[in-house]
Amino acid sequence: MSTNPRIYLDFNATAPLLAAAREAIEVAIAHGGGGNPSSIHADGRLARDQVERARNQVAGLLGRPREQLLFTSGGTESNTLGVLGLAAVIEQRGGRRVVASAAIDHPSLRGAVAALVSRGWDHRALSVTVDGALELGDLTGVGLVCASAVNHELGTRVDLAVLVASARGAGALVHIDAVQAAGKLALGAIDADALAISAHKLGGPQGVGALAIAIDQGLPIIDGGHQERGRRSGTENVLGIAGFGAAASMVDVESWRAVAALGERLETGLLAIEGVRIHGAGAPRIGGTINAGFAGTLGESIVVALDLAGISASTGAACTSGSIQPSPVLVATGMPSDRAKEAVRFSLGRSTTADEIEHVLSVLPAIVRRARTSRK
Repeated sequence: MSTNPRIYLDFNATAPLLAAAREAIEVAIAHGGGGNPSSIHADGRLARDQVERARNQVAGLLGRPREQLLFTSGGTESNTLGVLGLAAVIEQRGGRRVVASAAIDHPSLRGAVAALVSRGWDHRALSVTVDGALELGDLTGVGLVCASAVNHELGTRVDLAVLVASARGAGALVHIDAVQAAGKLALGAIDADALAISAHKLGGPQGVGALAIAIDQGLPIIDGGHQERGRRSGTENVLGIAGFGAAASMVDVESWRAVAALGERLETGLLAIEGVRIHGAGAPRIGGTINAGFAGTLGESIVVALDLAGISASTGAACTSGSIQPSPVLVATGMPSDRAKEAVRFSLGRSTTADEIEHVLSVLPAIVRRARTSRK
């Protein structure tokens, strides 16, 4: 096992907690972190102030009015509330119960769409190219369009201006999963009816997220409390929200260029290894996410070997009943199952260094050789 400090290249799964977020949580604890923000006494008012300060910070990141923002338990809930909340509005208006989405979307978004289908909505699948690019097609007859701004496995980008314009032309509402776009794209330019993000992808704490929703008559999904202006029941996670706000306030979208440049260096080095391909290379990408296929290997084997060498990466595959399944994202692009199982995802963040990338590239060739030998 390597004695080098660990190298973390799995930011798309979760980003390490930023010092600013940790400090904000500690301050919240020190200043009455146990207060309930719905209480009218001094401790409650202090907690409420911490929540509303963070609301301003996160709303600033999103480029949205603070009144649109409600805090959630994370990206999964944000996607669920956004999709089901907009669907409820469409149903109230007597609109078309047809939802359009793609098979490459994050499981939390696909799950919310599946919930609509289970209660009688029709689903229109958006086509995907072999490189993971979205093909909108004709949206006539669609009531709700759902899409991921940046794909969680490939890093491919959707042209949101075109998507929203097409949806508007069809009279459809739009929900955008911006979990992997937050901190990398200027979100204020996204003219969606609902927008979901997650704190821990930004370097905030896990277990907290946000939904910006412009048409909120379909909320709450679950009754039981007056919190978040009656749109989401349950006492707010004051400590998590304080850390979320601090992480959001640290975002500088322009600084992502440096991360993307490091990603390009990693990608160039990967392609120098025999039998390596880059998935999604022919589509517009955000940078910093590299999904590589290592011919003749199992991606799982490479990830395990990297882990033993002190490097964290991901396959993007799910483990079900003891068997490793190929990535549904790659399979949705038309990739054969055996090739999809060869994939490894490297996702970089702002703390990634050039020395780390060079070290990864120095150890990978031997790891790939061993993985190919073991698969024969």
